[in-house]
Amino acid sequence: KRPEGDEWCDSGLGSLGDGPLGPPLLPGTPPGGAEPPADPSAWLRHVLGFVTEDGDTALHLAVIHEHEEFLESILRHTEHSPYLDLQNDLGQSALHIAVVLGLAGAVGRLRAAGAGLCVRERGGHTPLHLACREGHPDCARALLGGLLEAPPEHQGTPGNPPETPRDHPYPQEEEELRVQLESVNYDGYTPLHVAILRRDLELVQLLLHAGANPETPEPSCGRSPLHLAVEAQSPEVAECLLRGGARPDPRTFSGYTPLYSARRRPDPRLSPLLRRFGAHDAPSDSDSDSDNSEGGAEDSEV
Repeated sequence: KRPEGDEWCDSGLGSLGDGPLGPPLLPGTPPGGAEPPADPSAWLRHVLGFVTEDGDTALHLAVIHEHEEFLESILRHTEHSPYLDLQNDLGQSALHIAVVLGLAGAVGRLRAAGAGLCVRERGGHTPLHLACREGHPDCARALLGGLLEAPPEHQGTPGNPPETPRDHPYPQEEEELRVQLESVNYDGYTPLHVAILRRDLELVQLLLHAGANPETPEPSCGRSPLHLAVEAQSPEVAECLLRGGARPDPRTFSGYTPLYSARRRPDPRLSPLLRRFGAHDAPSDSDSDSDNSEGGAEDSEV
């Protein structure tokens, strides 16, 4: 188990053994392993029916222990089945755990086998949310897959992911590729919002290239991604959004623009940047102290 996974992957440890692949060394297995059952189907039922006291399945454990052969063995028998999306007591599927641990290879294998991309854990996070929160661009690439690999004539633009080819063998899964971009966690934030608040330029660029909408506001105050970039004090991310199609003057529910917010923050690069892309001081953006600034909720970071 990796130190950074303590909060997320704290169950089932020690239930898989080391050494050559064989029947999984489940709790109670004597040292040295055991002979495979005479009936392979009985062994398969035993593996797929195994669950730890924390709700982890054998698939969860294969990911936690980075046991690639065992993972491949399970996936061969469970691809495109509901088993892939079983959740432990923290609401995590095996795909969530692979993302938290930064295991891009396992993420790719699970996705190729049909693991759900829009399954939410207890905080409402999809795997893509977690890739953005934990700062794992390689995992995000594995999750976005075909949205980044589409040929030029089928590539999307920010806010318009590429269309699913009609002859794709699993069109529902391809639809999930697009849906995950605009999925919201229980705070109402999309993966793009999460990446912006982390000031992760690489992930913001990836999401926009895949077709994430640079205009989608968060629900508490109506802050656009550009508002969030200004609040995060990141001119680099703000410029990336503006070049990716974001309007320079969206308004919050209270009527405030990103320029209004930028003028009240210490980074001197933000206001000139916004003006260069067409932002203007509006009459309602008064500097008067009698006009409340955006307030605690609108100025807070997530």
